[in-house]
Amino acid sequence: MRAFTLLVLSLLSFSKALSLELGSQPMSPDSLVYAVGSFADTARRAADLTSDVDLTAEPGKILLARGDSANLALRARFSITYVGPPPQTAGSIPNTTVPDTAKMNPQKLGDNDLFSVVSIPLSNVGTYVRIDLQAIRRVSRFQVAVLGGFGSSKKQRPLAFTYYAGTDSLRMTKVYQELDNQDSIHTAYLSEPVIARFIGFVLDKQSTNSFTVISEIRVFGEGYLAEGTYTSKVDTTLPAPVNFGRVSLDADFSTATFIDFQMRTGNKKTVDSSWSPWSTAITFRSTAEAAVGARLNVFEPRRYFQYRMRLQSADLGTPKVNGLHIAYQKTLVADSTSAAISPSDVPVLTPARLTYNLSMTFSPTSQGVDTLVITTPSPSLVRSVSLNGTPIPYSFVASPDQMTIAFAQTIKTTGILSVEFTTKLLRSGAFPSVVVNKFSAWNPQSVDPLRTSSGDGWVVTTSGIPSSPLVDVRIDPNPFTPNGDGKNDATVIDFSVANVEVPKPLKITIFDLSGRFVRRLASLTSLTNPFLGDPRTGGRGFLWDGRDDNGVIVRPGVYLLSVSLESDGGGVLVTKTIIVAY
Repeated sequence: MRAFTLLVLSLLSFSKALSLELGSQPMSPDSLVYAVGSFADTARRAADLTSDVDLTAEPGKILLARGDSANLALRARFSITYVGPPPQTAGSIPNTTVPDTAKMNPQKLGDNDLFSVVSIPLSNVGTYVRIDLQAIRRVSRFQVAVLGGFGSSKKQRPLAFTYYAGTDSLRMTKVYQELDNQDSIHTAYLSEPVIARFIGFVLDKQSTNSFTVISEIRVFGEGYLAEGTYTSKVDTTLPAPVNFGRVSLDADFSTATFIDFQMRTGNKKTVDSSWSPWSTAITFRSTAEAAVGARLNVFEPRRYFQYRMRLQSADLGTPKVNGLHIAYQKTLVADSTSAAISPSDVPVLTPARLTYNLSMTFSPTSQGVDTLVITTPSPSLVRSVSLNGTPIPYSFVASPDQMTIAFAQTIKTTGILSVEFTTKLLRSGAFPSVVVNKFSAWNPQSVDPLRTSSGDGWVVTTSGIPSSPLVDVRIDPNPFTPNGDGKNDATVIDFSVANVEVPKPLKITIFDLSGRFVRRLASLTSLTNPFLGDPRTGGRGFLWDGRDDNGVIVRPGVYLLSVSLESDGGGVLVTKTIIVAY
C-alpha cells in the first residue's frame, strides 16, 4: 500500500514529465540504439522517395541541393491578372461564352510540362504573372517557354516582356527587360543575382493577329533549394518487434533552416496498408534541439521501420545532417495492445459517459503496465476502471487534454482493461493512448487503434447542432468568497463557442446590479472552441478573483456576468448572476 501511496503522490509530476518528453537519453538498462554515423552509403536511401538533396558535396552528410540547376518555380505559387478579356469558351446557352478556366490556371506555368499552357488573348498587353517562390532565394536567370518549346509555336510567343523581383510582393524592382523576343524558349541572364522571394512577369507586347501562349516560367538561382527530402529504405532492428523510443540528430543549422523528421513502422518488410501512416513531423531548428531529440509517436511494437527527413530553408543556407540515433527497447511493456471506445457517436456538447476498452496481451518477458495515458479532445473525468470485468484500484490526474491513470499493481494479465469516463465533445475527435512501465518511463509504448470498417476504433463522432453559439455558460463556485483564506477565493467561468466558421469578437464582462462596469475578464476573437476548466490547473476557462479593473476587491453582493459573442445573425448575449460573499 505504501508503494501505491508513493505512486499516487508522484502521479501529477509523472504526467507533467510525459508532456515534457522525459529527458533526452534512454534510462533503462535494456535500451538500445539504432545509429547512422554517416550517410556516405547511398544504398541506404530509397531513391524513388528521395529528392532535392545532395549526398556528395560533403561526403557522409545530407545537404539541400543547390538551386543553380533546379527550377525554383516548381514549388512556387502562381497567380495571373489579365488586363483585357480572359480566354473564352462556349457557354451552356447557344451563342454565349464564359471564361475558359482551363486556359487560365496559372499553376500550369510551374508544372514542368511544356504542353500545359496558359492562354493570353489579344488586347492583353500588361497582363501580369506573379510567382511566390515560398522562400527568399538568390535568383540569377529566368526562362519563359511557349507551347512545347517548338519553333513552330513562335508566332504565339510573348514579343516583349519585363521581369520584376523583390522580397516584398508590393515593392518589386525591374531586373530584366526583353524588347524583341525571337525565341520559343527565352532565357534571361541577370548581370548580378538578386535576392527575391517574389517574381513578376509583365507582358509588354504581343502579336497583333495571334493570342499569346505560355507553357512555363522557370526561375533559377544560386544557393540552396528551399526544400529537399531524404527517405531511408525499410530497415529492421531485431528479428522481434521493438518499442521505439526517441530520435535525435547530429545536425548543423544555419539561419532560417530546419528539419522535419517522420517515421512509419510495420510488421512486414514491404510497406502496405498494415503499416502505420507517417508520424506527425518532429521539427528541429537548432543543433542543441536536434541533439536532445524527441519521443517518437509511431505504431509499436513493430519489427520494421522507415524514416524520412525533410530539410528546409527560408534563406540561402542549408541544414546538414551528419548522423541519426533512434533509441528503442527489445523488452516490451505489453506484447500487443489495441483500443476502442464506445459509444462511437454522441450528441454534440452533451455530457456523455464513454467506455475505453484496451485489449492487452503479455508474455513472461513483458514489463507490464503501471500507467495508462489517454489523450482527449476535451476535458474528461475517469469514473471507474476494471480489468476483465473486475474493478481495480487506480489513481487519476486530469488535465484539459489528458487522462493519466496509475494502477496500484503492475498489470500483466492478458485481457481487457475498461476505463469508464465522462466528457462533453465540441467536435469529433480521437482518443489515442500510451501504456507505461515505471522502470522505463522514458519510453511509453503507443497503443494501436482497433481497426473497424468505419476507421479507427478510438474515434468518437459528434452529431447535432447547438441551438446557440454560446453553449453551457457555467460559474463555479457560486457564491464564492474572495477573502484570502485559500477556500473558494475565485470563481471559474467556462463555456463553449460553437458553429463559428470565422473568428468573432468575444467579451466577458462583470457589472454590478445598477449596470456599472466592474471588470473586463476577456476581450478576444474566437472560432469554435471549448473554454473549459480551471486555468490554475491548465484549463482554458476564465477566472474572476473578485477584484475590479483597478485591482480592488469588490463589496459583497450580487453581480452580473455578461458573455457576448458577435455573430452573423447579430450576436448572442448570455447574462448570469454571480454572488460575492464573505
